[in-house]
Amino acid sequence: MEDVIIFGATGSIGKNALDIIRSNKKIFNVKALCTNANIAVLKKQVDEFNPKYVCVADPVQADKFKDVLKKGVKFFYGLSGLKEFCSLESDISVMAISGIAAMEPLLAHIPHTKRIALANKEAIITGGKFIFNKAKKYKTEILPVDSEINALYQLFKSDGKVERVYLTASGGALFDYSKPRVAKITAKQVLSHPTWKMGRRITVDSATLVNKGFEVVETNRFFNIEYKNIHVVIHRESVVHAMCEYADNTIFACMYPPDMRLPIGYALFYPQARMTVKGIDFSKRFSLSFQPVSFEQFPLLELVIKAGSEDNNKLTVLNAADEIVIDYFLKGKVEFKSITKILFDIYNMCPAYMLKSVSDVYKWDTWGRGKTMELLDKLC
Repeated sequence: MEDVIIFGATGSIGKNALDIIRSNKKIFNVKALCTNANIAVLKKQVDEFNPKYVCVADPVQADKFKDVLKKGVKFFYGLSGLKEFCSLESDISVMAISGIAAMEPLLAHIPHTKRIALANKEAIITGGKFIFNKAKKYKTEILPVDSEINALYQLFKSDGKVERVYLTASGGALFDYSKPRVAKITAKQVLSHPTWKMGRRITVDSATLVNKGFEVVETNRFFNIEYKNIHVVIHRESVVHAMCEYADNTIFACMYPPDMRLPIGYALFYPQARMTVKGIDFSKRFSLSFQPVSFEQFPLLELVIKAGSEDNNKLTVLNAADEIVIDYFLKGKVEFKSITKILFDIYNMCPAYMLKSVSDVYKWDTWGRGKTMELLDKLC
């Protein structure tokens, strides 16, 4: 059996991973589960999967969890506990901690696992070279769970030289909205994604296409493809997740329903292929559409790609600013258009600096958060 550790077990990715394991208990053993603070969901997961190790990073919630924890389970808590938890050995680890907070446990855990199913893009776009260098040193596989990057990973198994790749974008909840209508948009409307069920931040990022910009950077980091050969196309149905174009101009597409269990299952079962979700039903009529993406409509997509191609601290700062301003928007403190304004302002005011270490990533992440809050305080 394969021993599995899940970081971020109570989030959507963690739940989907456990859903796959639930149907394959003769193949996978849940060795350890970790959450930040959602102890109610964690308690149910512990009762069902009986892990030997459990971690709650939030010390307040950890204190509450001690009283309900099953006997015989090793308990880690707080940031110091999370560091210890990262030293547990596994065959496969699902890294589903959100945001840049995933980078430290990811780097700490790489020497202790054979494979990481990575469901976090922020760590890759801000500190990818440090992560991949360490993974290479310890011969640890890193398989992407992000649907588009995972699709490319599958497509790259084909023979032949890839000339260019295409990432598809649904366009988010606001694609068909006029500018006057967007100006009056509410958080509830932005969070009503037409095809995917995702976390709140990534759903907002899908409306601005910031998320797709991050995926362009991920593609560059994972596959060393030049930015000029990475293209984004609008595909509202979210059935085609990525495409590779070869030297003879043939294009191979990776297609499956918008269900994260498929790329998660791919990373868990790799290199075998196992059915985890129902496939596309060709007995029913459906159509697929594609159209060029407009930088005029999605200026932040162009900005993120530009920052990624510069390969310096600005992408780290943009990621930090994006997280902060979206939090303000979701709390009703600023308007939706403030996201674009703040990210352009923070990009323009940030001095360019080459990242030489992981500590530089954290330094500029902190700088970006502080400056963003200063700008937002002037708007509020």
